[in-house]
Amino acid sequence: MFAGGGGMHGLLTTLLAAAAVMLVISLFRKKRPAMQSMQYAGQPAGQTGAPYQQTAASAEGRSGTSKNIPADFPVESFLRSAKSSFIRLQAANDRKDLNDIREYTTPEMFAEISMQMQERDNTPQTTNVIAINGELMEVVHEGDWAIASVRFTGQLSENNGIPESVDEIWHVQKNLKDANSVWMLSGIQQTVLH
Repeated sequence: MFAGGGGMHGLLTTLLAAAAVMLVISLFRKKRPAMQSMQYAGQPAGQTGAPYQQTAASAEGRSGTSKNIPADFPVESFLRSAKSSFIRLQAANDRKDLNDIREYTTPEMFAEISMQMQERDNTPQTTNVIAINGELMEVVHEGDWAIASVRFTGQLSENNGIPESVDEIWHVQKNLKDANSVWMLSGIQQTVLH
């Protein structure tokens, strides 16, 4: 969701580096209370609060006919909501709106983004989402959690600059045992182009 050049590129690089640390933290983390956040309309299952680790190459390998998506999963409504959340989080990042970002992210992801924003200077930032497409890569269950991976591709322009390509995978999660649980962003990874 947070893509593009400049300060956003640094954010993504740091998020990728922190992904392994967040995975370890998630293994020792106690069950957290449900947070009101990214509620994907019509979703029967959700994703966990810790980042889901996979390589972009393995995700791309599964993007063909062997996708791991339950037959009854509402893919279209999920992707509509995911794209809306992508745009909203871009705007929240531009405004440095930590309250809005908190509603859409796991505690670990929020902490990382907060730290990046504190390090960013106060130069105004505006991100124009020119085009964004989403592809559901997989939906898996791990214990009490459902985890979905969405590949976003498209174009962004920062501060009215030259459009830049977006190609990244977002991992979201939801607690299946909590009826009020919503989808939370738990990790972002750039795809590796070969």
